[in-house]
Amino acid sequence: MVVENQHNTGSDGDDLSSQETSPDLRKRYQHDEFCKDNLRDLDKARKFLKWLFGRFKPSVVDQLDLENLELSSESFLDPELKKLYADILYRIPVKDSDESIVVFVLVELKTQNDKWTVFQQVKYIVRIWDAEHRRAEKAKRLSQFRLPMVIPVIFHHAEQEFTASTELIDQVQTLEGMEPYTLNVKSLLCDITPLDESEFPDDLELNVMFMALQAVFREDVAERLMRIYRKLHPNLSDPIYRRQWEDCLFYAITSAKYFTLPKCKEIITEIHNTGDVTMSTADFISVADQFEARGRLKEKINDILELLHIRCKQVPDTIVDELKSRTDLIALQSLFVIAAQCNSIEEFTDALK
Repeated sequence: MVVENQHNTGSDGDDLSSQETSPDLRKRYQHDEFCKDNLRDLDKARKFLKWLFGRFKPSVVDQLDLENLELSSESFLDPELKKLYADILYRIPVKDSDESIVVFVLVELKTQNDKWTVFQQVKYIVRIWDAEHRRAEKAKRLSQFRLPMVIPVIFHHAEQEFTASTELIDQVQTLEGMEPYTLNVKSLLCDITPLDESEFPDDLELNVMFMALQAVFREDVAERLMRIYRKLHPNLSDPIYRRQWEDCLFYAITSAKYFTLPKCKEIITEIHNTGDVTMSTADFISVADQFEARGRLKEKINDILELLHIRCKQVPDTIVDELKSRTDLIALQSLFVIAAQCNSIEEFTDALK
């Protein structure tokens, strides 16, 4: 949500209140939304998967028909008929095979060390298999049917590297010698955090995306954003790259821990001083408002957590993380009222769902 400011002026003294801001700039990015916007773009998805499998399993690229990659349904029903939402699910035909032979790539986005990530992915995998099995049954081809391969990918970026296990069996209480007889799934870990920029994809759009994903967790976020700007600058007359720069900037405004309004203004001033005509002053009309809105959200979330600590003593990290991901101030006000009245953390958790 952006609060309109009728008194903003640009560094050149122009009144900004009469100029329109691109609707895209009004979007309040969080980590998942930024990643999803990029990785749901089919062209970027193809390039990302070529880079990913090229790093870990180069032979896979030659077996997959990435040109016919599709985004698949990302919602599933659990046994209680509640919807579960996978972050990103690709459906990819296998080359030189029957059209029904496909591979799914299941991408789970993470900004924390969640040891239950693989277990969460297993639940999605079983539902994908169930849906494909029912489809084969309806088409009366079960006799030849085999369950499709689902490749689980953990896509992680944060201040610290992902250190949780990427294998399901590490979360299973096994008997010695019986490990082969229990279900195990291993996820492919794509951790952006420790990568050097030389390891990023060569494709400019993906390269800049990875730079932004690292930048939002670093103390030198402003300097990193200017590196992004300089890299994109020769192409900013192209609307695609201009939008990417705008998205990176506003992603940092809404999500970067160490990004401040003065630092943001320094970036804007530096860009204006270059005489860059592709970046209109109007593009930044809501910068201050975005920071102000982020401050109000943070204050309300802290108020809720303080109430929960008083009433419930212990507040699980999952609740803290869920609250910090919320961007609707009205919804947070409702949760504040619930936090003031709830008698247990379970009661608040139910309301949060």
